[in-house]
Amino acid sequence: MSNKSEAKGDLKQLLINKAAETAIAASVESADNIDVNLDSNIPQLLQGETTSLKIVGEKIIAVKDIHLEKIDITSQDLSLNLTQAILGKIAFEQPGNFQVKLVFTQSDCDRLLNSAHVRTLLQNLALTIAQDSASFHLQESECKLEQDGKLFLITTIVLNREQQIKTVRFKIALQFYQAGLGIKFIGSSYLGDQTFDLDEIIAIMNKVRDLLYLRHFANDDLAFNLTSIQIEDQQLMLKGDTQIKRLPDSISQSIKSVTSKLND
Repeated sequence: MSNKSEAKGDLKQLLINKAAETAIAASVESADNIDVNLDSNIPQLLQGETTSLKIVGEKIIAVKDIHLEKIDITSQDLSLNLTQAILGKIAFEQPGNFQVKLVFTQSDCDRLLNSAHVRTLLQNLALTIAQDSASFHLQESECKLEQDGKLFLITTIVLNREQQIKTVRFKIALQFYQAGLGIKFIGSSYLGDQTFDLDEIIAIMNKVRDLLYLRHFANDDLAFNLTSIQIEDQQLMLKGDTQIKRLPDSISQSIKSVTSKLND
């Protein structure tokens, strides 16, 4: 291939990448930087096919209260609707499989824990305590990310048992190891005068353990399999495999569709 032909091909590829970057940037509230590399050619793209896709972004605000320090997303053999992408809408001709890496800072985690999205996801978590039905939720949460995979969660636990409400400030210390396949509880303490009965705190901690070991989330739009949890340099890094059938109409709608599964 001549240098002129190569330059023309590079220009076309650059234009395609820029169009994809514009479409993806339009789907988030803001981003300091988004780089997209679609490895394909014009005839393939016009048929909705691309050999590979790589997206790297920094300082992303997906929606209000969901901030990410970095994203790194790759996919092979993706069927993308190019016409819709150019118009600023991401649509797939068939389910796409993605390898995803998400990086959160400590402040990103705090914002997420207190967001309306997480409140919706973790509202009224069901418990059984001494044959009584009960539920609890978390509020006013903050976390500290330490070395060696350690995470300290400070939160207010609101327990509803037999129509009586207990509100207790609590601290939990965890350690993730083997890329998050193992989780060790390394300590807990009450932060104040209010405490739970022994059977209450055992039931709550068992539910927290079950949630932490939850690795698969799915609804009609997408399926996410969490493969790695790591904490380094005061950052939380999540890796996973995702299949997207279609992008949900809203994050809130997608979250609500999986909320009921948390109480299974």
